[in-house]
Amino acid sequence: MYCDNDVKTTAVKTRTRVALGIILICAFVALIITFTALKLQAPVLIASGVGFIVCYFVWSFKIMPWIHYNRFIKELTIGRKRVMECEFEDISSETRMFDNIEVRDVTVSVGKEEEDERLYVLDADKQFPDIAPGERITVTSYGNFITDIAKA
Repeated sequence: MYCDNDVKTTAVKTRTRVALGIILICAFVALIITFTALKLQAPVLIASGVGFIVCYFVWSFKIMPWIHYNRFIKELTIGRKRVMECEFEDISSETRMFDNIEVRDVTVSVGKEEEDERLYVLDADKQFPDIAPGERITVTSYGNFITDIAKA
Protein backbone atom coordinates (compact mmCIF):
# COMPACT_ATOMS: atom_id res chain seq x y z
CA MET A 1 0.00 0.00 0.00
CA TYR A 2 2.80 2.42 0.85
CA CYS A 3 5.82 2.73 -1.39
CA ASP A 4 8.77 5.06 -1.99
CA ASN A 5 6.63 7.10 -4.37
CA ASP A 6 4.26 7.96 -1.47
CA VAL A 7 7.18 9.20 0.62
CA LYS A 8 8.58 11.34 -2.20
CA THR A 9 5.20 12.76 -3.21
CA THR A 10 4.27 13.63 0.36
CA ALA A 11 7.64 15.26 1.00
CA VAL A 12 7.34 17.42 -2.13
CA LYS A 13 3.77 18.47 -1.31
CA THR A 14 4.76 19.29 2.27
CA ARG A 15 7.74 21.40 1.18
CA THR A 16 5.56 23.22 -1.36
CA ARG A 17 2.92 24.08 1.24
CA VAL A 18 5.51 25.22 3.79
CA ALA A 19 7.16 27.44 1.16
CA LEU A 20 3.79 28.97 0.21
CA GLY A 21 3.05 29.58 3.90
CA ILE A 22 6.39 31.34 4.36
CA ILE A 23 5.73 33.48 1.25
CA LEU A 24 2.34 34.44 2.71
CA ILE A 25 3.94 35.45 6.01
CA CYS A 26 6.61 37.46 4.17
CA ALA A 27 3.92 39.27 2.16
CA PHE A 28 2.13 40.38 5.30
CA VAL A 29 5.39 41.42 6.96
CA ALA A 30 6.31 43.46 3.86
CA LEU A 31 2.88 45.11 3.97
CA ILE A 32 3.31 45.96 7.65
CA ILE A 33 6.80 47.37 7.05
CA THR A 34 5.50 49.47 4.16
CA PHE A 35 2.68 50.94 6.23
CA THR A 36 5.08 51.56 9.11
CA ALA A 37 7.51 53.41 6.80
CA LEU A 38 4.62 55.58 5.61
CA LYS A 39 3.68 56.20 9.26
CA LEU A 40 0.10 54.96 8.78
CA GLN A 41 -0.94 53.58 12.15
CA ALA A 42 -4.44 52.24 11.38
CA PRO A 43 -3.38 50.19 8.30
CA VAL A 44 -0.48 48.75 10.30
CA LEU A 45 -2.87 47.54 12.99
CA ILE A 46 -5.34 46.17 10.44
CA ALA A 47 -2.62 44.43 8.40
CA SER A 48 -1.13 42.98 11.59
CA GLY A 49 -4.46 41.61 12.80
CA VAL A 50 -5.62 40.27 9.46
CA GLY A 51 -2.15 38.92 8.69
CA PHE A 52 -1.94 37.06 11.97
CA ILE A 53 -5.41 35.55 11.57
CA VAL A 54 -4.87 34.49 7.95
CA CYS A 55 -1.38 33.10 8.56
CA TYR A 56 -2.48 31.22 11.67
CA PHE A 57 -5.46 29.72 9.82
CA VAL A 58 -3.40 28.66 6.81
CA TRP A 59 -0.62 27.23 8.97
CA SER A 60 -2.98 25.34 11.29
CA PHE A 61 -5.44 23.96 8.77
CA LYS A 62 -3.48 23.69 5.53
CA ILE A 63 0.18 23.19 6.38
CA MET A 64 0.37 21.32 9.72
CA PRO A 65 -1.79 18.37 8.54
CA TRP A 66 0.68 17.83 5.69
CA ILE A 67 3.61 18.01 8.10
CA HIS A 68 1.96 15.40 10.34
CA TYR A 69 1.13 13.19 7.35
CA ASN A 70 4.70 13.45 6.05
CA ARG A 71 6.02 12.41 9.46
CA PHE A 72 3.51 9.53 9.55
CA ILE A 73 4.58 8.23 6.11
CA LYS A 74 8.26 8.36 7.06
CA GLU A 75 7.58 6.43 10.29
CA LEU A 76 5.64 3.78 8.36
CA THR A 77 8.47 3.13 5.95
CA ILE A 78 11.29 2.92 8.51
CA GLY A 79 9.34 1.66 11.54
CA ARG A 80 8.95 -1.83 12.93
CA LYS A 81 6.27 -3.81 11.12
CA ARG A 82 4.14 -6.68 12.38
CA VAL A 83 2.49 -9.34 10.19
CA MET A 84 -0.63 -11.15 11.40
CA GLU A 85 -3.04 -13.60 9.79
CA CYS A 86 -6.67 -13.11 10.82
CA GLU A 87 -10.29 -12.99 9.67
CA PHE A 88 -11.69 -9.79 8.22
CA GLU A 89 -14.88 -8.60 9.94
CA ASP A 90 -15.74 -5.03 8.97
CA ILE A 91 -14.50 -1.71 7.65
CA SER A 92 -16.23 1.51 8.64
CA SER A 93 -17.74 3.68 5.94
CA GLU A 94 -17.07 6.85 7.92
CA THR A 95 -13.70 8.45 8.48
CA ARG A 96 -12.27 9.91 11.67
CA MET A 97 -9.08 11.64 12.77
CA PHE A 98 -6.48 9.48 14.54
CA ASP A 99 -3.03 10.93 15.33
CA ASN A 100 -3.83 13.84 12.97
CA ILE A 101 -4.44 11.41 10.07
CA GLU A 102 -7.85 10.78 8.47
CA VAL A 103 -8.53 7.04 8.82
CA ARG A 104 -11.22 4.35 8.56
CA ASP A 105 -11.59 1.64 11.21
CA VAL A 106 -10.94 -1.98 10.21
CA THR A 107 -12.09 -4.75 12.57
CA VAL A 108 -10.46 -8.18 12.37
CA SER A 109 -10.70 -11.31 14.49
CA VAL A 110 -7.87 -13.62 15.52
CA GLY A 111 -10.14 -16.12 17.31
CA LYS A 112 -13.73 -17.00 18.07
CA GLU A 113 -14.22 -14.94 21.26
CA GLU A 114 -15.17 -11.29 21.47
CA GLU A 115 -11.88 -10.36 23.17
CA ASP A 116 -10.04 -11.75 20.12
CA GLU A 117 -11.19 -8.81 17.98
CA ARG A 118 -8.59 -6.26 16.92
CA LEU A 119 -9.17 -2.71 15.71
CA TYR A 120 -6.83 -1.37 13.07
CA VAL A 121 -6.96 1.91 11.18
CA LEU A 122 -6.48 2.37 7.46
CA ASP A 123 -5.46 5.64 5.82
CA ALA A 124 -8.64 7.08 4.27
CA ASP A 125 -6.74 7.90 1.06
CA LYS A 126 -5.78 4.27 0.48
CA GLN A 127 -8.02 1.88 -1.43
CA PHE A 128 -9.28 -1.14 0.52
CA PRO A 129 -9.08 -4.43 -1.44
CA ASP A 130 -12.28 -6.32 -2.27
CA ILE A 131 -12.47 -8.62 0.76
CA ALA A 132 -15.69 -10.13 2.09
CA PRO A 133 -16.39 -10.47 5.83
CA GLY A 134 -15.13 -13.79 7.17
CA GLU A 135 -12.27 -14.15 4.68
CA ARG A 136 -8.76 -14.91 5.93
CA ILE A 137 -6.37 -12.00 5.41
CA THR A 138 -2.78 -11.10 6.16
CA VAL A 139 -2.37 -7.70 7.79
CA THR A 140 0.96 -5.91 7.93
CA SER A 141 0.79 -3.12 10.47
CA TYR A 142 2.82 -0.44 12.15
CA GLY A 143 1.18 -0.03 15.54
CA ASN A 144 -2.53 0.18 14.73
CA PHE A 145 -1.96 1.51 11.19
CA ILE A 146 -2.38 -0.97 8.36
CA THR A 147 0.53 -0.69 5.95
CA ASP A 148 -0.44 -3.66 3.76
CA ILE A 149 -3.40 -6.00 3.56
CA ALA A 150 -3.88 -9.07 1.34
CA LYS A 151 -5.95 -12.24 1.15
CA ALA A 152 -4.23 -15.12 2.95
